[in-house]
Amino acid sequence: MCSTATQPNVLLIRLSAIGDIVMASGLPSSIKEALPNARVTWLVEKPYAGLVQHHPFVDDIIVWPKSEWKAFGKKRAYWSLLKSVLAFRRQLHDKGFTHAIDAQGLLKSAFLAYLSGAGVRIGFNSKEQSQRFLTDTIDKPISNQISSEYRYLAKHMGAHSYELHIEMGEAATQKLQGTLGALSVNGDYIVLAPFTTRPQKHWPINHWRQLITLIRQHSDISIVILGGPSDSCDAEALTFNEGDVYSLAGHVSVAESAVAVKQSKAFIGVDTGLTHMAVTFLRPTVALFGSTCPYTYTDNANTHVLYKKLVCAPCKRKPTCNGTFDCMALIRPEEVFTTVKEYL
Repeated sequence: MCSTATQPNVLLIRLSAIGDIVMASGLPSSIKEALPNARVTWLVEKPYAGLVQHHPFVDDIIVWPKSEWKAFGKKRAYWSLLKSVLAFRRQLHDKGFTHAIDAQGLLKSAFLAYLSGAGVRIGFNSKEQSQRFLTDTIDKPISNQISSEYRYLAKHMGAHSYELHIEMGEAATQKLQGTLGALSVNGDYIVLAPFTTRPQKHWPINHWRQLITLIRQHSDISIVILGGPSDSCDAEALTFNEGDVYSLAGHVSVAESAVAVKQSKAFIGVDTGLTHMAVTFLRPTVALFGSTCPYTYTDNANTHVLYKKLVCAPCKRKPTCNGTFDCMALIRPEEVFTTVKEYL
């Protein structure tokens, strides 16, 4: 990438979600390697702003007013929507961005890059033809390495290194410690992350119960279950009279969940953002993949990906198994326990 006469002022666009933001978290440092003295601003959706708030290589954060635009559109208040879009455009232009990096690869993110007024707009080619809003585009690579597309983007910009960075801040750490203390979780614990956005990525609930029983039979380590508010009932059901099993699902913030992952002795989870955090934090991690397999190789030597490569896998968003989700069901609790027990 050619350098500019003025200080590079970069808008990094990765709006959501947890896992993708985690895997894109190496970009700010790579941008600063490729563009010395660059100032990096991360454009993100409000629910995920806390994930980048304390990033050591992010100088500023801008929250995309998605909910406001969506509400205007739903009410067909198109004039109000246009005014809001133009106001946001002015906000971006006032920052004087020289570069915009679309790390999301969607039409909406490329449009936001265009809206920024940056003269250099870098991103991915996509089926949505988002490249029409960009000045410099690349195809996403096919790779089994974690964060492969973001690493490729960083290399395209001229960076030679890529290192994931997630920092949560002292407030989230203290709050999480208070919550664990109130539950009498005072020593080591293992984290389970059973929940995610699509049913085909879930591991059968009975498998989780059997795994919890195996852990309790062979170790006195505490078990902490994480998830969102919609997962709270299912998470509570997994405690099923087993001692020293606690659910924090729906009771702690994303930042506090991240702290819980970072401080855990080991981690077991499906294809969800918390699992990618565990890999990033170099925790001993057992990742259960099936309908999706985002990576098999990571920078964490203690990451173990359990994946049954069936003919139909990975099916991603188009399962053909009529809801049996064999790719996940074939991962047995005994196999998971055997993998994780050395860390307990």
